[in-house]
Amino acid sequence: MVKVDSTCDSELQNGLFQDLLNMMMKIKGSSSAQPSTCSCKKNVIAFTTSLSAKKSIGSGAVVQFDKVWTNEGKGYDPNSGIFTAPRQGFYQISGTTMSAHGKYFHSYLMKNNEKTVGLYTGEGSDTGSANIVLKLKKGDRVYIKHRSGTEAIYSDGDH
Repeated sequence: MVKVDSTCDSELQNGLFQDLLNMMMKIKGSSSAQPSTCSCKKNVIAFTTSLSAKKSIGSGAVVQFDKVWTNEGKGYDPNSGIFTAPRQGFYQISGTTMSAHGKYFHSYLMKNNEKTVGLYTGEGSDTGSANIVLKLKKGDRVYIKHRSGTEAIYSDGDH
């Protein structure tokens, strides 16, 4: 499962943002901050995906998570398994893989063609997870790529 989360639509977050803005203005020597409203609600970029079934993944292949639960901002393409950043910003990206029974699964979370962090499972129904914050430019691509050999990634279709 891969998850990217960005949110700013609750009253609590708006209040915290306003408090932070007020503190920053006080530090800079101004006692009044202009009221602001959060316009992030319409700009949310988030996706959650999973596999619909167990599959063998070849050497160097991109994992194509075909079951899309959420795809706000339409950045994730289930046909390629690649998330393309629709705009510049900081993105919190999480990924979890699970090896099939009796198998290993070693992969990397990639930014464009560069390895960022690894997701390594032990043998047999073990999980590997990674969590990273990346600064992405519009058009940057993020995906999970299998390391080498042929290994099996697990899904029972319910997750």
